[in-house]
Amino acid sequence: MAARPPPEDLVVPSARRPRTSRSAPVAALVAVLALLAACTGDPSPVAGTTPAVDPGPGPEDVVATAVIPEGGVDHELRVHPLVRTGDHVVLTLDLVPLEDLEETVHVLGFGVSSFVAVGRAPVNVRLFDLAADVVHHVGADAAGDPVVAPRTWNRIATERGTRLQMPFAAPAADVAALSLLVPGAPLFAQVPIVEGELPSAAHPDDVAAAAAASASPSATPRAEEVEAPEELDLDAVVSAPTFPLESTSAELAGAVRTVESTERVEVTLGSDVLFAFDSADIAPEAAPAVVLVAQRLLEREAGRVEVVGHTDDQADDAYNRDLSRRRAQAVADALAAQVGGSGHRLAVDGRGEAEPVADNATEEGRALNRRVTVSLTSTVVTRTDVTTTGELPPFGSLVGPAGTPLRIENVARTWEVDATARRVHGHVVVDLTVHGADDERGLGWAVSFLRGFSSHRPGDTVTPHDITARGTVLQGASRLFPLDYRVGVNETWTDGEWFTASDLDAGAWIDGGQTRTYSFVYPRLDVDTVVFQAGTGVVFDDDFRLLDVPVAPEVAAG
Repeated sequence: MAARPPPEDLVVPSARRPRTSRSAPVAALVAVLALLAACTGDPSPVAGTTPAVDPGPGPEDVVATAVIPEGGVDHELRVHPLVRTGDHVVLTLDLVPLEDLEETVHVLGFGVSSFVAVGRAPVNVRLFDLAADVVHHVGADAAGDPVVAPRTWNRIATERGTRLQMPFAAPAADVAALSLLVPGAPLFAQVPIVEGELPSAAHPDDVAAAAAASASPSATPRAEEVEAPEELDLDAVVSAPTFPLESTSAELAGAVRTVESTERVEVTLGSDVLFAFDSADIAPEAAPAVVLVAQRLLEREAGRVEVVGHTDDQADDAYNRDLSRRRAQAVADALAAQVGGSGHRLAVDGRGEAEPVADNATEEGRALNRRVTVSLTSTVVTRTDVTTTGELPPFGSLVGPAGTPLRIENVARTWEVDATARRVHGHVVVDLTVHGADDERGLGWAVSFLRGFSSHRPGDTVTPHDITARGTVLQGASRLFPLDYRVGVNETWTDGEWFTASDLDAGAWIDGGQTRTYSFVYPRLDVDTVVFQAGTGVVFDDDFRLLDVPVAPEVAAG
């Protein structure tokens, strides 16, 4: 497993003069989510008249805002509705600085340090259909590069700010809204999809300034300072990829690990929990694990269930194959007693040491390789929440209750972290705020304690270099990882690169006094509070755990 970068990693800024504010200081994130929906007008209309109907937001309306830091400067992010046009929906975002600019700000946090997929900005800006568990990536051209407008969207040189316009694959016609994840802002749960003309890809102020400059070359601003209006080239889009989201949970103190997508569920049981050494008889204490696997199968339409045994490499190959098959048969027999009459068909195989998921050179790796996997490709019929039994495991680093900012001091600066949580289509979404709790500015420090590029998935997998997926949710002895999805494979990473439903770049610059929000989308879990944990509490002193994070109830759209 790859180690995360050391905490002294930093983003080196260019020299900057002390900044001069032209508005009230922004000390905390502002996240105002305007859920706009059609509704009837006067509840008691005059007889013979038709009640007025609110048409909802127009393409140029702002439906949500947040404040995010970019390049050491706080900006207001303004979100416009998604506009459906043919096979695409088009997102329009404005970034407007809340301070006087002493120099051009370059928007860096919207890209991805990818090992397999194209990571060019703004790939880190994504749409999520959390009802269907699907993520939408920005449309790309024939070279695989994002199709966006204007070309200069990532440079902010004036107080007017910048506009970013980007296309995505359109969801089904009956989908009225999608969730939006923009780096630095909390997840926008419901961004409405509307019909109408696309907004101009140029900022409205730039359009007006360009018209004024064209009419009078001596006007202010000068003509050469104004970008000509540029429209989004939808004809250049040759692909607008979507990916099925998968959820991973480790339950019963890690004895059972479940990876689930809409189409498939795979449950891995540790052989050391199920069986005694060199035995194929299921231990009595393993009964809850078998019940949990049966529960996952019964949530889905009947199909072929593959039960496959695996071992480490500590005996000869023939013996390991025989032992792994006998263990798989024991699990299949136990499952048959639980799912009999459901229509599921159980198929058994033993592959011995042939398919390791970890290094057999270590005891930890050999333990991971001793396993039985149960997999089913089938449509979800019902869903059962992740189990929440057992005791919270010990943690050897910083611990504090949510609602009171936890102070973290490292080589970079003093930070304050806090978290809230909510449900979106049943999923638990944690919004973690990170605040620079000092007055130092212009240093360009990034948040080290969220950074890393190791994957919780076994095999030859990888994640983007600065991914924030070190954040997990714990409930009892169960641990939930952020939703993720595979974007591609290559010769080095044969099991693929995995992006998470969280910020793919934790290397963003946060100055003293600034606050940045990191949203994490987790599997469905019906509880009132959760525990949020960054890291393991074993290696790094700035790993932390926030207790009793309240989970707000689902907010109905409309």
